[in-house]
Amino acid sequence: MMVEAITLIETQLNQYIAQVDGGGPGAPDQVVVGNVAQIDRQEVAADLDNHLVLGLVNLQEETTLKNGNTASTTSSGAVAYRNVPIHLNLYLLFAANYRNYGTALKRLAQVIQFFQGKQKFTIGNSPGAFPAASAITDFQLVVDFVSLRFEEVNHLWGFLGAKAMPFVLYRARLIAITDDRVLEGGGRVRDLALKTRGITA
Repeated sequence: MMVEAITLIETQLNQYIAQVDGGGPGAPDQVVVGNVAQIDRQEVAADLDNHLVLGLVNLQEETTLKNGNTASTTSSGAVAYRNVPIHLNLYLLFAANYRNYGTALKRLAQVIQFFQGKQKFTIGNSPGAFPAASAITDFQLVVDFVSLRFEEVNHLWGFLGAKAMPFVLYRARLIAITDDRVLEGGGRVRDLALKTRGITA
């Protein structure tokens, strides 16, 4: 689900930038998914040069939605128990890796405008987001702006081991990760038998 969510954002943001720039469907993509920590590596530098680089910089579990396991009824009437899905927050970095500083600032402004206009992504409001044969039937992604203090910015770029460049950070929540593995099962409870125990004085 993480790959699908990031790909969805990449695709829709590219479409938005092409639209506001006045480019047609064949306009070159401005957003690429990549690791900004590898920008200086020769084998990937060309792919990331003069682009908005979208990368995952942190994962955070939403523990408030973690409560025991879940039970569901199968087609045969049996009860199956599964672990609850893990809900994740994805921290997405948009780094403007452009040689022209003005262009970098323009692209950052477009990212902010895009998410200001569309913060919630669902299958309904994102047509064509997933292939028709996809097993994904329930999808919701809410994107929030993340403000960092100066020391946090310093820690972020130090952690990435890259030279700081114009960037913006967003939190995408809540991505549900689940494995359809059944932990245990059993038949449905149909009758209750009560036993009484005699009490003697």
